[in-house]
Amino acid sequence: MLDNQYPWVKKTVDNEFENAVMTHFSFDQVTSRILASRFSTLSDIHDFLATDADDLIAPSRLAQIEQLKTRLDLAISRHEQIVIYGDYDADGMTSTAILYDLLKSLGAKTDYYVPNRFKDGYGPNPLVYQRLIDEGAQVIFAIDNGISGNQAVDLANSQGVDVLIADHHQIPDQLPNAKVIIHPDLSPDYPFKGLSAAGLAYKIASYLIGPEKAEKYLPLTTIGEIADVMPLLGENRAMIKKGIALLKSGSNPGLQSIMKKAALPIKHLSAQDIAFKIAPRLNSLGRMADASMGVELLTSQDPTMIAKLTKEVERCNQKRRTESDKVYEAAAKQVHMDRSDVIVAAGENWHEGVIGIVAGRLAQQFNRPALVFSIKDGVAKGSGRSCGDFDLYTLLEKGKSLYLSFGGHKQAAGLSLPAVDLPRLDHILNDTSFDFPKDKILLDADIDAKQVSLAAYQRLEKLAPFGQENPEPVFEFQHLHLQNIQILGADKKHFKLTVSDFQGEILFFNRPDLIGKLQIGEAIAIVGTLSVNEWRSHQTLQIIANDIRSEEAVPDRSVFARIYSYFSTRNVTYSPNDFYQKVFLELGFVKIVDGVVFVNPKARHAELSESDTYRKRAENGY
Repeated sequence: MLDNQYPWVKKTVDNEFENAVMTHFSFDQVTSRILASRFSTLSDIHDFLATDADDLIAPSRLAQIEQLKTRLDLAISRHEQIVIYGDYDADGMTSTAILYDLLKSLGAKTDYYVPNRFKDGYGPNPLVYQRLIDEGAQVIFAIDNGISGNQAVDLANSQGVDVLIADHHQIPDQLPNAKVIIHPDLSPDYPFKGLSAAGLAYKIASYLIGPEKAEKYLPLTTIGEIADVMPLLGENRAMIKKGIALLKSGSNPGLQSIMKKAALPIKHLSAQDIAFKIAPRLNSLGRMADASMGVELLTSQDPTMIAKLTKEVERCNQKRRTESDKVYEAAAKQVHMDRSDVIVAAGENWHEGVIGIVAGRLAQQFNRPALVFSIKDGVAKGSGRSCGDFDLYTLLEKGKSLYLSFGGHKQAAGLSLPAVDLPRLDHILNDTSFDFPKDKILLDADIDAKQVSLAAYQRLEKLAPFGQENPEPVFEFQHLHLQNIQILGADKKHFKLTVSDFQGEILFFNRPDLIGKLQIGEAIAIVGTLSVNEWRSHQTLQIIANDIRSEEAVPDRSVFARIYSYFSTRNVTYSPNDFYQKVFLELGFVKIVDGVVFVNPKARHAELSESDTYRKRAENGY
């Protein structure tokens, strides 16, 4: 018997509005139901579906954009050195690449500097600004940073160097005294506030050279917007849809090389491919090496250089995976399995480039906020990730007297403090008990797996691109009977199912806890998203599964005996939502050591009914 890992919650839909959507737009029932659950008026749906890149908001509505043009024109006419000061994530790299290529095309004397995550830190570094000025910078153009760079901007001003800023991060109480600041939230006449730095860079390009010539930058804009998890609504949706189309047609040699190396189906490229395959590769440069290589790759036309840099991207990406797994394994051993508290894990010289990734994995695995620290020279530099809608930032403010640096928002934070103060921080954060909100899966609709077809999938694609605030539709598929199980991957963390009631395959990723619990012939329900796999021009449907549960009755002793035997012979990772693990823990049949389930050979004899979890399931069922 399999228990669903997360609660499944069906969205409520006004049936009358659903029928109105179906009639007005001539959509099928499933597509109409999805739209009716996400929007409240037909006008809103019409605006959502309008994705013509020719109808974007005029960049002239961004405050101070004319002042920006005037200063850049002056710098070009005077042959002043313009240095673009970027950021080391994918949005920073793509926005820097857009501005660099744009200014070069306008005849500017320009260069770029991407801060090093480990040496320079995030944002304007006064020491770096001074070095750039000493090397001849006469104008500094900060992109994807700068809105909180008061000290560095003042330093530049004191030496007659103008600073131009285009940023989208949270506005501080006191703005820097920059020559120009372009920011959606400082532009009351600009109605859309969801632009990333790459989106702002595209807007600047559109204003300076016109939208037709600026269109070549939409592929880079697409990568930056998706990588920075911006809302895929409004003009973002229009820009990204056009950007994906241009990528499919071969735009930007550097991106084409990355996609080829990642074995992406370019003809069927999606926003999900960008989010999970392209963005992590670019981000790995900033995490493992030097992000300036990313800008060079994205702006190069030299096939030899592109091949060399793509090889470095793959090396860094593999290193990121290796380091992430290594730090995660060490951090998971520090998790108190018997507590419901904020996870605080730390280690000497853990790779700083992956601690945020590891914090996110811990938060997801244990449904608890997680802080992960790398300790070096007595200083603990950490990254935190929340779970559900828990406000991690507010909680962390309780310990701000300990911090050397601190910033973030509700879902994520970065901080540093003396390593000797980590136990104090743990005590401050966990001085009260928590009941953390459990993640849930929102279901758009139930679908009969027998009725799913390529035509149905193509109808859903009208709602793409999918991403933040426009998620892929999630469906529940009931009454599936398991026919075959195939374990995938060198680390055996993934597997593929075939069932009697669905023509395609069902894929599970990173769910090793399910292996050994599935029985051929068992009736199951799956929740997941639809996708298409293409092999040698032949397309087949797939379900990318998010969760699973058994539709069978409560398992008998023989099933528990089989699972107990499996636990005896395998290193099974602890999963707090696992039905069998919960029952065995309550009966004392297993124990958790360093995040792994071990059987207890000295356990006393006990009946299954002595477990609260088993008894409630037997009494209530599903």
